[in-house]
Amino acid sequence: MALILAAWGCQSTPAPTDEAPAPDVQQVAEASPDALLAAARSARGARASRLFLEAAERLLDADPAAAAEALAATDPTDLDEDDTARFLLTRARLAILEGLSGATERFAEARADLAAVADDRLDDPLAVALVRAELMAATGAERAAAEYLMDYRPAAPDAGIRQRQSDAIWERLAEVPPLVVVDAERGASGVRRGWWQLKAMMFQSFTLAEQQRRLAAWRDSRPDHPATRHPPAALASLAGAPPVTRVGLLLPLSGNLSRAGRAVRDAFVATYLSHREEVGFDVIVYDTAAEPLPALYERALVDGADLLIGPLAKEAVSQMNTLNPEVPVLALNYLGDEELPAANLVQLGLAIEDEAATLSAWLTDERTERLLLLHNDEDWARRARATVASSWTGALTVQPLEDIRTVTESVGVAMHVAASETRREELEAVLGTSLEFLPRARGDVDAIVALVTQLEASALVPALKFHFADQIPVYATSQTVRGASPERLRDLAGFRVSELPWFALETPSYRALDDAFALAGSPFAALYALGVDAFRLAERLPLVLDGSMTELLGSTGELSFTPSGRVQRRLARAEVRAGRVQVPGTVGR
Repeated sequence: MALILAAWGCQSTPAPTDEAPAPDVQQVAEASPDALLAAARSARGARASRLFLEAAERLLDADPAAAAEALAATDPTDLDEDDTARFLLTRARLAILEGLSGATERFAEARADLAAVADDRLDDPLAVALVRAELMAATGAERAAAEYLMDYRPAAPDAGIRQRQSDAIWERLAEVPPLVVVDAERGASGVRRGWWQLKAMMFQSFTLAEQQRRLAAWRDSRPDHPATRHPPAALASLAGAPPVTRVGLLLPLSGNLSRAGRAVRDAFVATYLSHREEVGFDVIVYDTAAEPLPALYERALVDGADLLIGPLAKEAVSQMNTLNPEVPVLALNYLGDEELPAANLVQLGLAIEDEAATLSAWLTDERTERLLLLHNDEDWARRARATVASSWTGALTVQPLEDIRTVTESVGVAMHVAASETRREELEAVLGTSLEFLPRARGDVDAIVALVTQLEASALVPALKFHFADQIPVYATSQTVRGASPERLRDLAGFRVSELPWFALETPSYRALDDAFALAGSPFAALYALGVDAFRLAERLPLVLDGSMTELLGSTGELSFTPSGRVQRRLARAEVRAGRVQVPGTVGR
């Protein structure tokens, strides 16, 4: 094999004779990266460089470090124009991967290599476009990456090229946050609008039947659209979803958690009844507080349940996991960090860590470098603080707010006003006279994260003003605004908050359940949103488990489904304005 590869890599090898048959190109194409590297190390000059390049291309996705070594061993001066284009493209992709791993300066190098690629020297007319889109997405321009591929017109495209382009567009669309998808649909036109409309339909449909019905109508209305002529392969999973015939709802309907359990149940059942004609399953409800979970699990299987929703309590989720369930289970809480999830278990909950991660991403997008984090001593605030601190790479000052009566003093300490007053006292002692003095707050804070309750936020606003910090943007979680009256929200004008899309967008499902259950101001309102998402995921859970479905615009957030089984939520980015919590561009609540 080494001799064959070496002969293949030599550009100046004389024409083969009968005694030295031409190397089999297919053999070269199927050679392992190790065989290519071995042959390259025993070769010299152009043949070695070509073999190192071939190995680097094969290793890039599986082992970037090994690909980097192979590229470093490639001498680009030995390559012809075709192989030089391959070399630059491979080096650009490697730089993107290393940039995603933290070496962000590599993105500029990738951009330079892509600018130098002669794409007409490549066999694949999509190659450069795909890497350019990959770079856009890596640098935070996911929407631009998708639209770039929508607009791209490859040279001499055949059906296979068009199909690959459709699949690549859909892959990039999967990286765009659902709320951005909805916004993009409103502002687009032509082919772009068709793509955004198609993606928004997938997010917004409540049931699989609705998805399939809307998809068929979309195709009928756009017969010449690229996604109609060459549908993304991922859409084929909609038609192949295994049927769900009976759902078991495992919730605490008595005991300490009964109000929480009933909120989830009422939302699930109400949503089910309004879509009953579209779904093909029945629902049986079980009270997890009435008998042991293993017995309920066995009874649900005997009753014919082929999918389970619940349990709700964290300890019960751990117990369900130990049962290694044989049917898909959507648990409504999370396992501990050290627990390994069973194969059929998916976890969705209302963890405050998701809100904190939303704030961190928001601050990063705003290019915030210096952050002040204020927090009370409640468990949720400590957990949110830990999430922000663990991911923050800029300057971070953390200041606890231990007592609402001392908020002003605590803010003064955080803003270094107390240190300013100490310097005044030291100067007066040295000079032996009183000095006219205006205390100054520190000027090196770009933003404030306030992990506080409504009441604490009401005390924080005047404290920030008193210490000359009222012009610094304040970010908070839904704990600060949820259920607040318009009068109290007016006091928090300008606060930027993470909130459930259900509330922030006042979706139709929210309005319907608010009419039925008076959700405004209810401490259990978020659990109704959890019940709605549990219904929406019931039919789709098999698709989540087999990897066919990766995201959904839910009521509790933009949901991303990971191989670990833990659903990640990205909440809406909202702002308090005129006594309302609003997502920019919407009416709000």
